[in-house]
Amino acid sequence: MQSSRSFATRCRRLLAALFTFGLLLTLLPAASAYERQTLRVGYTESASHLTRDAHNHYHGMLYESIETLATHIGANVIYIPGTASENRTRLQSGAIDIIAQSDNLRNYAMPDDIISPPAGIRTIPLARGIGWLEISTRNQALAQAVDDSLDQLRSIAPLYTLRLLEKYRDAGEQGALSLTPAEKRYLAEHPVIYAMASPGQPPYTYFLGDGTHAGVISDIMALIASDLGIRIEVLPNSDHARMMQQLTDGDITMVADFYSDYNWAHQHNADITLPYLTINYVAVLRKDQELPSTPIVACPRGHFYAHKYIESMYPPEQLRYYDTVQECMFAVNSGQADITFAKSITVQADIHLGNYYNLYTNSNVVFSHDVSIAVSQKADPILIRILNKEITHIDPHQTSSIINRQVYTIQGRDTLPALIYRNPIGTLVCCSTLLLAIIIVLLLIMQLNKRHNEALYREAHYIKEVNMYNLRWFVNNLPANIDRYREEREHGKLFLLVLSAQHIAFLRELYTRKTFNQALLGLIQQARAQNDWLLTHAMSLDTVSLAVLCRLPAGFTMEQSAAKLAQDASTCSVNGTPMIIRYHIGLCAIPTTGPINAAALLDNAMLAYAESVSHDKEISTYNTSLRERLLYRKQMEDLMGKALKNGEFQVYLQPKYDIETQTIVAAEALVRWQSPELGFLMPAKFMHLFEHNGFAVQLDYYMLETVCQYQQKRLARGEAIVPIAVNQSGLHITEENYLAHMQDIADKYQLPNGSIELELTETAFIDYNANDARYDAATIVAQLRHMGFCLSMDDFCTGYSSIAMLQNLPMDVMKIDRTMLLAAEKSPRSLTILRHIVELGKSLNMKVLTEGIETRQQEKLLLAIGCRFGQGFLFARPMPLANFAAFLEEHSTES
Repeated sequence: MQSSRSFATRCRRLLAALFTFGLLLTLLPAASAYERQTLRVGYTESASHLTRDAHNHYHGMLYESIETLATHIGANVIYIPGTASENRTRLQSGAIDIIAQSDNLRNYAMPDDIISPPAGIRTIPLARGIGWLEISTRNQALAQAVDDSLDQLRSIAPLYTLRLLEKYRDAGEQGALSLTPAEKRYLAEHPVIYAMASPGQPPYTYFLGDGTHAGVISDIMALIASDLGIRIEVLPNSDHARMMQQLTDGDITMVADFYSDYNWAHQHNADITLPYLTINYVAVLRKDQELPSTPIVACPRGHFYAHKYIESMYPPEQLRYYDTVQECMFAVNSGQADITFAKSITVQADIHLGNYYNLYTNSNVVFSHDVSIAVSQKADPILIRILNKEITHIDPHQTSSIINRQVYTIQGRDTLPALIYRNPIGTLVCCSTLLLAIIIVLLLIMQLNKRHNEALYREAHYIKEVNMYNLRWFVNNLPANIDRYREEREHGKLFLLVLSAQHIAFLRELYTRKTFNQALLGLIQQARAQNDWLLTHAMSLDTVSLAVLCRLPAGFTMEQSAAKLAQDASTCSVNGTPMIIRYHIGLCAIPTTGPINAAALLDNAMLAYAESVSHDKEISTYNTSLRERLLYRKQMEDLMGKALKNGEFQVYLQPKYDIETQTIVAAEALVRWQSPELGFLMPAKFMHLFEHNGFAVQLDYYMLETVCQYQQKRLARGEAIVPIAVNQSGLHITEENYLAHMQDIADKYQLPNGSIELELTETAFIDYNANDARYDAATIVAQLRHMGFCLSMDDFCTGYSSIAMLQNLPMDVMKIDRTMLLAAEKSPRSLTILRHIVELGKSLNMKVLTEGIETRQQEKLLLAIGCRFGQGFLFARPMPLANFAAFLEEHSTES
């Protein structure tokens, strides 16, 4: 009886305990706001896809794909190894949820298991080269969740799979920011997100005295917060290990600088975002000792890189653990350890700001790891999806800029005492040198003053490189030197000569400047020995041109004297090798009476010299007309930019016509300059100058765009157009980004193919098959045609490469020069040649046109040999653009 009462008592106590325990369970807060499901994944090991190491850590692109999907779903993953047949059996029985299959890209065909999966199995491709998933058709909810996660991942990071291929095989990029309504709603409901970051690692991540977070990670978090329209508040923190424990316990939502490793994340009950930064690590050692064969390594506690890399590099007996990176640096500096490892962007700050002047780093990267944001698994999974989108949206250049700015900020904190402390010997040497210099200056100031004046004069008037006086000395002493030869001057026998070797820059580069200058100096001495009428000479500062005061030799003119000098100095020996040199020479006569303006006389000789260079002549003599011509060219150069801006260059059109029907088939755009200062100028007045100074490139683009606008407006009004040809200078062929510029014009106006014809001459091309596509004529012509431009071979038969152009370049129009037409009128032989040229052009499917038609007889001659198209004053002269429409309507096919 007593036993029964005892048993009943025990039962009542047990029921009370169970009731109390149940009540406590109802009162306690939920451990997590979200229930995380567990996914069982069967796999077969495959290198670089899904493998497990000795530490039971998984690696590979297929593994990272599965973990990323699981993160989006909000699930934990258990990996179950097995063969393909074992995994299929387990899937059918429900022992596993998913089979992960690797795609090794052995061929380009779609794997059979994706095209025709076994009965009862649905396949979901991940990406070519990574693999696919197999899910039982009975588990439609899981399949739908995987599909949805894949869709989200592909929308926010379309190149994510490429990044995996880059990590293990290939390359990839990030995507753009795009938030769903649900994600926007989440951000609106959470305007402030609290996070933590590692302390004490300037400029990477650290806290100021008032607890404000600073450094690279701070700036990146501010960038993310700005993009998302929220505030990320990084709480003050002084202990890395405590921060990791708080993440593990779910006390904080995020860690801003988490090592990007899923195994590490799982150990701390966290999910990680895509990496947003890569950190390199370097070794830090002592200056006063060599690294021992078995060094003691200072290791920071609680840091992933210590666990991942350092512990795998050194045995446990060589490791000494410290709480912070600063303690590790102190340990090496004080001799407690021999080596530690620090981030490359923080190591200099760690050494300098910590006053560890006995430490150094060789800057060689020992290992690297990616940095992600860790999000507690207690947080809403939507947060990590939002962060992933933002990370893919960040421009890498912004990250680089942040790093550079922070590094410079930390370096700017260096103080003079720190510099002196770190460089005691250098400081002592500098101070001693300064003191010694002051003493020397005080002792020798009188002597130095005198020598200084002499040196200044020599520096201002002498060129050491060639042991000659310069042009300043020449001008200063020219009046006195001319006065010494007063009698010769009164008889008009004094003149100035300025000369320079042709292609002197090339020769100096070929033989080196010093060697060539020495040879040229010897040549000048030789010429002076042979010509006693060379009186005084001097060299320009750039050692390019030589100025000489000359006395006219008996029986010679100035030009003949210059020619004799050029002949006497035509052979130069450079390093024992004879070389022929040609010269550009400018001459200017010394006036027989009046005061001497030495600078003006030298300027006149230089003008004549410049004329010989620009017109590739050996000798030019200064006269009034030359000065006026050069001043006129200078005026045109001064006005050309303003003229282009103000629309002073006018487009004239000269029709091209069908000789048989007398109707317009095309037109050529010609330029005229209506200058307020210079009047109405034809191209012959200015185009040679523009070709020489490069302005022709800008003028060509102006002409081309004006014609494109004209064609575009006519099309917009529903009016008929004919092809209009625009000349292209040979300067374009070597112009940087020429094809890109032409493509921009084609894209801008969207004209029908063939609306614009580009007239090119054979002299425009340097090489028909150059290694550099910019100089490859065939490539240039092909791409211009692909853009929709029609190509015309202008001035055919005026050069030596016309046939080569026909052979190598797929041109559309052959434009025969007027000289061939004039020759054919006078010579049966020339007529035969012209007939065969026309036949040749037609046989190459080119439109053949002859320019310069001025008589009906010339039209009949061209029709007789089969040339139907022409251009010339007989049909129409060039006319302003505004007048062309009426002429076109009058002479069109319709009319």
